[in-house]
Amino acid sequence: MKKTILASAISSLALSSAISVQAQNFDELVNASSIDVSFRYRVESANVDDATDKDTALANTLKSRVTFKSGNIAGFSVLVEGDNVLHITEDFNSTENNETAYDVVKDPETTQINQAFLQYKNDSNTVTLGNQRINLDNQRHVGGVAFRQDEQTFDAVTLVNTSIDKTTIVAGFANNVNTITNDNAELDVTILNVKYAASPELSATTFYYGAEDESGETLNTLGLRATGKIEGIKYEAEVASQNESSGDTTTLYYNLSAATDVAGITAKVGLEVFGSDNGDAAFATPLGTNHKFFGWSDAYLGGAGSNGIQDLNLSAVTKVSGIKLVAQLHKFDAIEGSQDLGTELGFLAAKKFGTYGASIKVAQLTGSDMKDDTTKLWLTGTAKF
Repeated sequence: MKKTILASAISSLALSSAISVQAQNFDELVNASSIDVSFRYRVESANVDDATDKDTALANTLKSRVTFKSGNIAGFSVLVEGDNVLHITEDFNSTENNETAYDVVKDPETTQINQAFLQYKNDSNTVTLGNQRINLDNQRHVGGVAFRQDEQTFDAVTLVNTSIDKTTIVAGFANNVNTITNDNAELDVTILNVKYAASPELSATTFYYGAEDESGETLNTLGLRATGKIEGIKYEAEVASQNESSGDTTTLYYNLSAATDVAGITAKVGLEVFGSDNGDAAFATPLGTNHKFFGWSDAYLGGAGSNGIQDLNLSAVTKVSGIKLVAQLHKFDAIEGSQDLGTELGFLAAKKFGTYGASIKVAQLTGSDMKDDTTKLWLTGTAKF
């Protein structure tokens, strides 16, 4: 089990609190409570053209989720969510199943409590105590990695405050990160995110995210972000500075993008940079949702090493007969040195049928001086009840 003793204790506290509240006002609690059930079946193929000549991975996995949310009594409520990830086949390396002859698909088999928390709400505050998902802004720096079958969550206490006009303040502290590979990363995480919605055309956010591991090494990130719309063009601009104590290095992050709608197609161009400190260290986002940024192949899921990486990207999104179509292109280059990090093409087609959904997604990285050519394919079906 990947949950810590703290998470187990919080789960017990949440359940006992629910029982106590039920005793006070059973009818109201039951009538306002809900149970949701969802399933996600996925076939994922991964082929890395490297010298090891490993077999192409073909993962068939089923994620089942049950979520119980209690009614709200005097501002208090409880949420408990359980997940099961089942391997229908074992023709892939999940990082835990010892099938090392195959390429990697990071979806370990597991049964666990994904979330369990006690929450208090009033007019301007929401306090959440327990194992919870935390998604901030575009999830680049802090997020849940919902694409993977085993979601990333945090053992944390968080506060969301909206008492200041047009301002949302999120503050929190976590002492454990429950990762997508069924592990515990015992980090002390500090979160502060302040967003000011000046108008429908402009929102500005300042943030600080700190992480300290068991050895006392720290990674501190401070940044500014702005999103909005000017003359029909949606924009995103972000800059951040990061200090790593182990090497006393400082690195910079930049993200700029512009998007517009033309004939029913949303076209977007962007530039994202993980800067380098003279090749000694590069910017990193260990707490973030990284799959959706540096290409779906995940070749650069954790960046590109200490030399940093630049991603010039283009995408187009449209709908045809209710089918969402996405095409994207990434051109990667190293910040330090002259390495060509390759080009990735990606395509997605997805459609919803009420509470059901189906999608096909493919990504291919080629021409990198650092990574082997990689091709991945996903077929996904979902159902919610």
